[in-house]
Amino acid sequence: MTFTATFTSEQQVVSTLEATFAQVQQRMDGLPFLNPRLQVRALGFQPWQQYWLGVMVTPWFMNFMLLPREDGVSVPRFGEAQSVNFPCGSFSFIAGHEGGIGRYLSCSLFSPVQELESQHLAEEIAMASLKQLLTAEASTAESSIPADCSAEPPRRTLFRRILGQQTDKQPIQGKAAK
Repeated sequence: MTFTATFTSEQQVVSTLEATFAQVQQRMDGLPFLNPRLQVRALGFQPWQQYWLGVMVTPWFMNFMLLPREDGVSVPRFGEAQSVNFPCGSFSFIAGHEGGIGRYLSCSLFSPVQELESQHLAEEIAMASLKQLLTAEASTAESSIPADCSAEPPRRTLFRRILGQQTDKQPIQGKAAK
């Protein structure tokens, strides 16, 4: 039987995720793909259907995360995919397992995260991503990107909305101060 933690509050989710992934980071110390400008943060966790939904930022990835809110919530076996429908579209999540957390679902936003130049920027992108994920229609007033999530793969549409531009291999930087 695989352990799956049941979280009862946002504070419990955040503190458990941050402590668990900080331990993972210690085991990964010295690996070249870690971004030294980023630290482990669990952001925006909130109840969503039978899960806790939020974004996990680490020096090696930024992922949407879904964790069961109660016993009996079905989570696939480690490595298996599950499609999850959101107001913005359907996203593929991969089942993972980590001691202290148990089973969870994650959907990669960035991996690796070398392009992110600051913790502040990573957190802005994480929160904007979460907001867009839960928004059925995006305003097109500030962007020429269609609001219809089904026009192209959901993650690509999501990123274009957040960044207001097409992504490329250039480092992602925050807006210039005026």
